[in-house]
Amino acid sequence: MPLYDYKCDGCAARFEVDHPMSAPPVRVCPECGAQQVRKILSTGGISIRNSGSAGQNVPPPCAGGGGCAGGMCGMR
Repeated sequence: MPLYDYKCDGCAARFEVDHPMSAPPVRVCPECGAQQVRKILSTGGISIRNSGSAGQNVPPPCAGGGGCAGGMCGMR
């Protein structure tokens, strides 16, 4: 689900909400209850909910001495 950044003009609180793109925007501040909330410009993001164990399927780190330029780091 996409993450959306909001700011309350009443108390200046900033918060993130993850909800489907089809959901209406947040209108009430969770901090003060004011209805002066607006969506703010953000870098974007996606909320990932991991149901597996941490560290599974993690690609190996690149070997030193040249980096990954050109795909030569040994990652397959």
